[in-house]
Amino acid sequence: MEVEKVGKDKSSRRSSTDLLDAGLELLAEHSVQQLTIDALCRQLDVTKGSFYHHFNGRADYLERMLAHWVDVWTIGSVNQVNANASAIERFDAIVDKSKNFPHGPEISIRSWAQRDPLARRYLEKVDSIRMNYLFEIFNELSGDADRAFLLSRISYSLFVGTRMVVSDILGDYHDRILKLMKDELYGM
Repeated sequence: MEVEKVGKDKSSRRSSTDLLDAGLELLAEHSVQQLTIDALCRQLDVTKGSFYHHFNGRADYLERMLAHWVDVWTIGSVNQVNANASAIERFDAIVDKSKNFPHGPEISIRSWAQRDPLARRYLEKVDSIRMNYLFEIFNELSGDADRAFLLSRISYSLFVGTRMVVSDILGDYHDRILKLMKDELYGM
């Protein structure tokens, strides 16, 4: 999801999606307070006029960026997983997809949501979509809705927790934790 810089050639245009993706990229390194129109325009090497062509201001931009995060990073990921695959295959696919998304934007959004009702509303939507998706998988596997509910919460807590730990839990270490959880807890 790296943003390519473009010179100030008037023939180079940036879409609203380019600006939204750039904002999420900036959140990987900075807080929402540092995500200014100036910083965004510098990141993409565009004018403020280009920004205002797509957005009605910073508040409009931030809300549309959060909606983009929901639509692309959450709903889009779920929709890309083969609905006809087995529950275990869907679980493995969504875990693999989640590894490819940078942790920084989500960490920033979670921090932002602690202080801002708008960000909290979008974060709650993302959490709900993800946990419901996991519930469906675990319910299919176990046939026990109560167990599926608890497993979806445990699994999602692991997902969020591995991103919030200061030393990233990645690679082989992450895979070993996931395998232990799948074998011992999930019965997969």
